Amino acid sequence: MVDCLLVHAFVDDDGAFGNPVLVVIEPAGGGLPQDGRQELADRLGIPAVAFVRSAPARRTEIAIHGSYGLPIRFGGHPVLGTLEALHHRGFTVEEIVPEAGPVACRRDAERVCWLTAPATWSKPWRHLRMGSAAEIEALSGLPDGEDFTQVWAWTDEAAGEVRARLWAPRIGKGEDEACGSASMLLTLEHGRPLRVLHGRGSVIRTAPAGDGLVELGGRCAVRPPGEGVTAEVERAYAVAARG
Repeated sequence: MVDCLLVHAFVDDDGAFGNPVLVVIEPAGGGLPQDGRQELADRLGIPAVAFVRSAPARRTEIAIHGSYGLPIRFGGHPVLGTLEALHHRGFTVEEIVPEAGPVACRRDAERVCWLTAPATWSKPWRHLRMGSAAEIEALSGLPDGEDFTQVWAWTDEAAGEVRARLWAPRIGKGEDEACGSASMLLTLEHGRPLRVLHGRGSVIRTAPAGDGLVELGGRCAVRPPGEGVTAEVERAYAVAARG
């Protein structure tokens, strides 16, 4: 059996919304090759799949793959989801290592998962400020001429409250329910903590951490992955084991 958990990162205070990541804890000595991981992620269609490559420990190595044909060097919601999944399995993790490099992690007393990483590890998201949250709510896609863009507006500038949504058509990525990496870049731009209401209702927390680093946080919820997902994962590892 291959252990896998579905985690929604950046859920609201009631545990709703959030961006899903499937966390696959690979069996010792039985991991998939990179192309096998990508093929599985493409078949599953979940926004991100995080493969735990090393035995879960305080320092844990992962490989992240998106559902749009590309590996992910660093992603906020996959890293936070992995932290929550491993906590759920009883492991205390202080550092998660995706392809981009080591990421300091913690889970606080209020059950919020946090990571600290360079904002420049994020994809080159563009930010388009709009006049109001109502304009953002009314969108069915990006304004003309925009791509790889997080649209945003202040809802309470004094309190650092932001409304945001994001799309990336050029890589075949539709609306992203909760994009932590783009919110990290927005935080770096403004140099202040933000609380971002993203997508349909996900909640992203951020704070500058100095030297280009940004702390990214959110609540996470572990949910059943579903029999079809579990079966696909089991099938992929069974095929790999047979060589």
